[in-house]
Amino acid sequence: MNKPVTSARVPGRGRVFNSITETIGDTPLVRLNKFAREKGIVANLMAKLEFFNPIASVKDRIGVAMIEALEEAGK
Repeated sequence: MNKPVTSARVPGRGRVFNSITETIGDTPLVRLNKFAREKGIVANLMAKLEFFNPIASVKDRIGVAMIEALEEAGK
């Protein structure tokens, strides 16, 4: 996969990509500090924002890997 057209690797949707497959990966994590504190959780509680993936799915990475493997095998 090609690298995104950008001057810096900054998370978020403000980057320009050459292909939708370039947007797969680097799924953002967000700390849930307020929620953890309110629930008395003593840990780093985080949420992974899968909806940032192209089809809002955890299956994006495996789907691309399967297609690339088939293409490399000439199928």
